[in-house]
Amino acid sequence: MKISNIMRSELGKGTIVLFVMMNIYFFFNFMFHFAMGRILGPSDYGVFAVLMSFIYIYGIPSEAIQNLISSYVSKLNLNNEEGKIKYLMKKSLKKSFSVSVIIYLVLVPISYIISVIIKINFFYLLLTNLIIFTAVSLPVVRGVLQGRKKFTQLGIGMIVEAISKLVLSIIFVLIGFNILGAMYGVLFGIMISFILTYEFNRKINAVEEKEEKFENIKLESVPYFISMIVIMLMFSIDIIIAKMFFSPEDTGKYAVLSMLGKMIFFGTMAIGKVMFPIASERHENKKSSKNVFIKSGAVIFVLCLLGVLIYGLFPELVIKILFGEKYIEMKPFLIYSAIGFSLLSLTNFIILYKLSTKKLKYPYYLFIFLLIEIGVLLFFHNSVKEYIIAFMLSNLIFFLFSIFTLLKK
Repeated sequence: MKISNIMRSELGKGTIVLFVMMNIYFFFNFMFHFAMGRILGPSDYGVFAVLMSFIYIYGIPSEAIQNLISSYVSKLNLNNEEGKIKYLMKKSLKKSFSVSVIIYLVLVPISYIISVIIKINFFYLLLTNLIIFTAVSLPVVRGVLQGRKKFTQLGIGMIVEAISKLVLSIIFVLIGFNILGAMYGVLFGIMISFILTYEFNRKINAVEEKEEKFENIKLESVPYFISMIVIMLMFSIDIIIAKMFFSPEDTGKYAVLSMLGKMIFFGTMAIGKVMFPIASERHENKKSSKNVFIKSGAVIFVLCLLGVLIYGLFPELVIKILFGEKYIEMKPFLIYSAIGFSLLSLTNFIILYKLSTKKLKYPYYLFIFLLIEIGVLLFFHNSVKEYIIAFMLSNLIFFLFSIFTLLKK
């Protein structure tokens, strides 16, 4: 197929719009981390990076809920059943609030135990836990936009979140709130994004609500939640475990390695988000989605390869420009982080495709790979180099197995 035809296709247009807008979002998101890394310094940034890792973990339901809502909305959208979409959105938002209250209360005693184990201020964790309320509700309204293929509005909402977070955090930190100021910026930025994204669904809110029974939604949600739990824990837990073994200074420096690797993961995420509703819709219509998978996967592979090459060839330049001289000693290890997160990005894409085509019905085995990563990180932590190589190898094992399951009939 000619490149011009691909660009004119539904996949091509959606990929371009969401890829550009999501990467603008990630640009400001990483500017936020670069700013915090420079302003807070290695020790405080290490603590802040741990708190952000918890936010990524709390975001586990976000990805699962958004993909699940997107899948259902894409089906309803085929027949222009906007009243049923409204019912699904309203019911999901009500449910999300009650669930968030329960989760927050359960997390209070757990957070106290964690604060003792990793030597972090208990109040920081209580504040971080507030993200639960938006982590469950924001993906509902974003999933509705994604399922309706309103990729421009979806991207705008994310960009506003990132810019708000960046500006507010810098202001709060500079007036003396330090780590707390950074967290205030994160919370307010996400709240602003929720209000705006909800408003983008005004067309759905304006129609008459039509009740619909989603009898299988809980059963179908299991693969989504398990898959996202494994991916996001593997994505986030490295910094939390590092805080247990490394000094505050070294934790902050390792956090820079991890954050730069995460840039590759986030930078390719848009392709999977566009592929998901399109592959889901084609599967629902009994059409092949193989073409969508191959094209999307090829783009992700090329982007990951570019990231690995840039980090491998210019590690000192990348670290110096983005985080400054204080972290420059981490340059020999940046290539391992790039490879590790590239492998995780490709694995995540394969899992998303299998979810979109209902080919991942029993994903419980995925926890094996999470346990492998935790095990090797707990065992190999004598140096930052040993630790980051262990992280990379655990993701290589996960990736190879995902390829095996993809090829297996």
